[in-house]
Amino acid sequence: MTSPSAVPAPATSAWRLMAPPHPSSLEDADAWAYRGIANLHAAAQRADLGNPDGAPAPLGILVGMNNQSYMRKLRQVAVVATPGGPQVVGEATVFLHVRSNPELAHTGVVVHPDHRGQGIGTALAEWATSTARAEGRTSLRAYVDFGPDGADGETLVPASGNGKVSADLPGVRMAQKLGLTLQIVERRSRLDLPVAPETVARLEAEARAAAGDAYRLHTWLAPTPEQWVAPYAALEQALADDEPRGGLDIESDVWDADRIRAQEAVIAARGDRYVVTAAEHVATGELAGITMLLWNDEKPDHTDQESTVVLRAHRGHRLGMLLKAANLREHARLRPGAQRIYTWNNEENPHMLGINIALGFVPAGGCANFQGPL
Repeated sequence: MTSPSAVPAPATSAWRLMAPPHPSSLEDADAWAYRGIANLHAAAQRADLGNPDGAPAPLGILVGMNNQSYMRKLRQVAVVATPGGPQVVGEATVFLHVRSNPELAHTGVVVHPDHRGQGIGTALAEWATSTARAEGRTSLRAYVDFGPDGADGETLVPASGNGKVSADLPGVRMAQKLGLTLQIVERRSRLDLPVAPETVARLEAEARAAAGDAYRLHTWLAPTPEQWVAPYAALEQALADDEPRGGLDIESDVWDADRIRAQEAVIAARGDRYVVTAAEHVATGELAGITMLLWNDEKPDHTDQESTVVLRAHRGHRLGMLLKAANLREHARLRPGAQRIYTWNNEENPHMLGINIALGFVPAGGCANFQGPL
């Protein structure tokens, strides 16, 4: 969530808020808005985070808006008129759980670096809060992304004491203005590639020695083999239930086989690809853990680390490291030109942070999660 500075600068352009049109495809004339949103995020991330690796693609926005069975998405954009047509200079999104958390709304606000200080962020934040209220929501969660220097100077710290964020970031000031409180901080980490094969092999061998013969690994590309769909859903449910939440007031979403298949359909529609490695407990046939690396060939430089989870009953056998090292080895074979991998972890999850640090991940910013009553 980014926003203008506390003291508005003189207006330099006439802007207006509107609901972006929803095209049937990116070839439609109305697709200008989703392309503009993608360009907006790229510009903001380049300025705030150092690069636009995490910016959404127009196709990803379109696919997300087409798929709202589990999370509804409402959008508002700020546009300015240009000779080439309207330009998107700000965006707010409200996310609403469909099958859980009936009282909760999530929001994020982004303003183009060249158009900050004009009240755009304030107007978008007001739209988000009024929209959430109109939907009957009574609690608001807001996200403030920050780059590697986003925890400098005077900082805010959640009640747990884990992680921090600069108090002077515009998004932080905006969240506080809305009456929200910092509840948890997530760390974004980056792994520069390639990792020396001997390093990966050593970490994998050490972890496999700890796991012994009690577990066997399975690796697959899309789609998930039918025999593993329900166990995969159980692992996602365990992650949702066990993930540290700090002071966040949020209940777990429900995961089942249908949701795994729905997620795979979204991934395929976006043109994304992935590789999964899972650990099977030999004695019971139970999936004990799983990890996923996800990428899009349109962005050849980077890959995103998705969920990594080990069931509580199977922890203590170094399965987390075993899964991630084996999947990293397979990723290197599938995508040798990738230059970096990003992952996210709550600052209150020292075990997974320790695994990532051992693999070579370094801090690369994070996200401050705010929540409060509407």
